[in-house]
Amino acid sequence: MTQFLRPFFAFLLTALCFVSSTAHAAAAQDYLEAKQKELTVLIKQPKSAANDQKLTLTFDALLDYDAFAKNSLVDEWTSLSPAQRDEFKSLLTTLVQRSYTKNIRDTLDYNITFKGESEAKAGKLVRSVAKHKTDARKESVHIDYLVHQVGGKWRVYDIITEGESLVGNYTNQFRRVIKKDGFSGLIAKMRKKADEG
Repeated sequence: MTQFLRPFFAFLLTALCFVSSTAHAAAAQDYLEAKQKELTVLIKQPKSAANDQKLTLTFDALLDYDAFAKNSLVDEWTSLSPAQRDEFKSLLTTLVQRSYTKNIRDTLDYNITFKGESEAKAGKLVRSVAKHKTDARKESVHIDYLVHQVGGKWRVYDIITEGESLVGNYTNQFRRVIKKDGFSGLIAKMRKKADEG
């Protein structure tokens, strides 16, 4: 390689690395933003079996149900049998999807702006702000998403609305119920809650 070409290829390699790094840096936000738009479109559509199935598949491609289940039960998780874990995760999946759907419905009259991502303890923190489309008097809502890689894909493992963690809220609620009624009492309450929907 000539002396002229060597610096050129070194520059090209550096430029390509920069582009790759920049693309990767925005990857979590880009993925989340795309899935958020898909969910918003589906939630706006009339309710039907086909639409519900699409909604579930989109949620499955975005949410890390295993992390939601483990993190919301903390130490209690390790003492559960596989069957108990499966039932708990199934019920929690329903509740998380419902909560996420309500979150989107509550912000349909808002413009959502994603504000970038930063390093988190496990993965990335993606920030967003919701501002009302027509009423400037309404306060903006800050919604942040904690995401990490699962099988090479970004997955949400917690949602923080105005500083309140969804997983943290679940943990506090579940701890109180388990202390009073045991794990079986928690499952009974979750079943009832899931059936209400």
